[in-house]
Amino acid sequence: MQKQDKIAVLIDGENISRKYIKLILDEVIEFGTPTYKRVYADFSEGSASAWKDELRKYALTPIFQINYTKNKNASDSAMIIDAMDILYTGNVTGFCLVTSDSDFTKLANRLREAGMFVIGMGEKKTPISLVSACETFKYLDLLYKAEDETKKSQKKPAGNGSQGKKSKKEAKKEITPVYSYDDTFYDFYDDRAEESFLTKEELGDEIANIIDLKSDEDGWINQSEIGIQLSKRIPGFDPRNYGYSKLGKLIRSFDFLEIDAVPSPKNSKLSIVYVRIK
Repeated sequence: MQKQDKIAVLIDGENISRKYIKLILDEVIEFGTPTYKRVYADFSEGSASAWKDELRKYALTPIFQINYTKNKNASDSAMIIDAMDILYTGNVTGFCLVTSDSDFTKLANRLREAGMFVIGMGEKKTPISLVSACETFKYLDLLYKAEDETKKSQKKPAGNGSQGKKSKKEAKKEITPVYSYDDTFYDFYDDRAEESFLTKEELGDEIANIIDLKSDEDGWINQSEIGIQLSKRIPGFDPRNYGYSKLGKLIRSFDFLEIDAVPSPKNSKLSIVYVRIK
């Protein structure tokens, strides 16, 4: 997708925390311009009422939907109907569905059948069915945690002497994937969440398979091609899910890979990175 593409951002306000809103919009901007920014919820009750400040701050359009029956979420239906209405206007080229609810799987599939680029965003409890239905999926809780840890590390003063040195144990802790299951909040969802993730070792196997299939006669492959293939093969793949800000840093963390950077023929200040199995 190009930067000028128009994205309809539809947020399930009864399923997603308001704390993610800046992160959501920042991620959407990487794909295009958010032209519709709607939040669906019964704002009169529960946690949804806390969205009020964010609605003003980020110019979000609230879609107020009363839940007429107890334990029935009428906002889901309103969001689905609006998505189809927006689809038929022809005013957008993509959708961003912000929810962890698998009930939106059918909607994501339908939008893609219509030629729409579909971005999914939710927490790591999101069932694999919805993750796979989207062209790309962002795990908000993982990205939020990684961003928060980055901010904290930037605020820490640089230490001197022994304080500035890090033990091997501390260094290892820094590269621990941010999706570790230490948080008791997610214990209930562990079985479903694990379906959506590959371990670091499994990810390495996927990279090895990609290199075998796509490399040249000498075994080299452009690093960017690995990123493209990983996004196609693994629902919700993002190097930040594994604790690395860039694909290159993730690739370099695998001992079985050899890296070679050569100057770009178009710009000497840039390098083209090639990867192969040692």
